[in-house]
Amino acid sequence: MTPPAADRPARWVGAGLALLAAGCGLLALAFGQDASWDLRNYHYYNGYALPAGRFGHDLLVAQLPSFFNPALDVAYYALTEVLPGRGVAFVLGCVQGLNAVPLFVIARALLAAELPRRDALALALAAAGLGGAIALSELGTTFHDNVISLGILGALALLAAGWGDLAAGPRGLVRTLAAGGLLGLAFALKQTQVLFVLGAGLALLLTVPARPGRRLLLGLAGTTGVLAGAAAGGGWWLLRLWHAYGNPLFPFYNHVFRSPWALAQSYRDPGFLPGEPGLFEALGFPLRFTLDPRLAAEATFTDHRLLALYLLLPLAFGVFAWRRRPTPPVRVRPLVWLALALAIAYALWLALFRIYRYLLPLEMLAPTLLVAALGLLLGRGRAWALASTALLAALLATTRPPDWLREPFAAHAIEVRLPAPLPLGTGAVVLLAGHEPLSFLLPALPRDWRFLRIDSTFTHPGEDAVAFNPLMRRLVAAQRGPLGALFIETERHEMLKKLAEYGLALDAAGCRPLTANIGAGAYALCPVHRPDDPATETGR
Repeated sequence: MTPPAADRPARWVGAGLALLAAGCGLLALAFGQDASWDLRNYHYYNGYALPAGRFGHDLLVAQLPSFFNPALDVAYYALTEVLPGRGVAFVLGCVQGLNAVPLFVIARALLAAELPRRDALALALAAAGLGGAIALSELGTTFHDNVISLGILGALALLAAGWGDLAAGPRGLVRTLAAGGLLGLAFALKQTQVLFVLGAGLALLLTVPARPGRRLLLGLAGTTGVLAGAAAGGGWWLLRLWHAYGNPLFPFYNHVFRSPWALAQSYRDPGFLPGEPGLFEALGFPLRFTLDPRLAAEATFTDHRLLALYLLLPLAFGVFAWRRRPTPPVRVRPLVWLALALAIAYALWLALFRIYRYLLPLEMLAPTLLVAALGLLLGRGRAWALASTALLAALLATTRPPDWLREPFAAHAIEVRLPAPLPLGTGAVVLLAGHEPLSFLLPALPRDWRFLRIDSTFTHPGEDAVAFNPLMRRLVAAQRGPLGALFIETERHEMLKKLAEYGLALDAAGCRPLTANIGAGAYALCPVHRPDDPATETGR
């Protein structure tokens, strides 16, 4: 619905949002080239592999994430092909900075319409939302949390801005359908976003001021949108996985689908889930992971906004429900919906993941919710303005982003320096092993080589029940051309052990170094031989 002229944002707001997005691009340049483990393990390779037709030709080289939806990775790889390294980072940062737009819309929708300087406050809250630990740390990176958040926040913005349309009329149904589509698209691109899909939908059904029949229609519209968005964003990939492996979510939930290409287990990452979960453990978790962020992240960081929200928002609602005074500077009903939606998402996060990055939309919305909570407690006036300013300033001043690894920019985002001549000839089959990400090196190597990861976070040579392992053994046994190995030097011993399980040995004298502008050290590309075949032995 087009807002009345009096309720439209001021003309300068667009310029302010554009400056925030451009500022995020500049910050991405200041932070440096993304060199994260995930980029080196799968984001770059998966983006290359799909258009190059490498899926099913190379096997497991990106480890378990070999099977993740590569749509956003393809877009990233395309950027690296046409832009220099700095250009890629700047474009990514600007796109990620566009989260300011739905953040502004949500903040403005929650603030009372008659509030003075409403647009300026909403813009300030959008800027504060971009200043969280994860939001800052992911600028210019390929984690994609702050790209997918555009869909989550966009859906919430549609519903918040059109709250008055939801109770009756066709506009509310169309708005809910569109919001569902954005949520479904975000879910298809990264399935961890199911938190916010369920949170937004359940909270809407519980809080919208409408008759049961109308709520049912809104639920049907939202569900239809989610299914359509999920089909558009990931249906093609689910069908591909189903056709190739008999499991549309492969390898996840394989204890249900029983594909022979994986073990009969869920493959969920339980690394951050507690050994003995319970109610008191869950209630204390916000404080514990604020004091020790390693409980919810692979790197240390400091950000107190979720703890502040956890403590302040329930208090504010309780006090406001008890006294109903003074007049708050926010619209209470849509605030209740948004708070409940995020609370449901957070509860699901506690049960399923506890990986802090997955809560990025909540981190971004925390400043708006905190200022709204103070409004419920203090009402309109100087006290609210001073308390809000002091709290946000304290949070921003104490925020310390995690370090996912950055490097100085090179001419291109990924640069691999190969030895000359290469130690392997045409048609080589190259084996990978160890924990270290290696797939980002592969696009620089000859296209007629085939790469098999015989040991990874997904499977190991001894797991014969996983159909990939006997398949790779057959491919190695049938290879009559060059055989090779690719590994990081610090994992040479691990590579030797895995080769031995294949009845192979390393030709150490033939090893040649590979280096890259990102990565954890020197890599080695070596010939491999069968010890019982003198014709292939060239010395160890």
